[in-house]
Amino acid sequence: CEAFRKKFVRKPKKKQIRVVVSPQEYTPEHSAEEVYKKYFLFWRASHDELIDSLDAQDANRKKRISSAKKIIENLRQMHGLLTLKKQARLDIFILEQEGTLRKLDRYNLSLGRKLRIKSTLNKQRRQIEKVFDYRHIQEYLIQR
Repeated sequence: CEAFRKKFVRKPKKKQIRVVVSPQEYTPEHSAEEVYKKYFLFWRASHDELIDSLDAQDANRKKRISSAKKIIENLRQMHGLLTLKKQARLDIFILEQEGTLRKLDRYNLSLGRKLRIKSTLNKQRRQIEKVFDYRHIQEYLIQR
């Protein structure tokens, strides 16, 4: 009988504890120069990966598109850390890279198209490294 009574007896409700979250202001741990340097290195690695994937015979189309998207993402992150004058200059490279992404999105890339895209990427890499290298860009960084 006790098991039967235990089954139908209401149990007391537990009080729920209200959690109070108070927002706090955090200062950035890293300087703008360190963050820019990080995104610059990420951009360079993604750029190299895309160029290498164009050289490979069995390269994966999705890998190429993923690399191109990473390049654009890193360039945009760098863009947000620069002054307006340098942002305008970097916008040109971002637009060129978006055009390259559209070309890579096509299914049939002939050898000639691959070579043209590769030469464009090599040219773009040299120009970006010349103008936006973190050693030369320190005076154009926005202080956070």
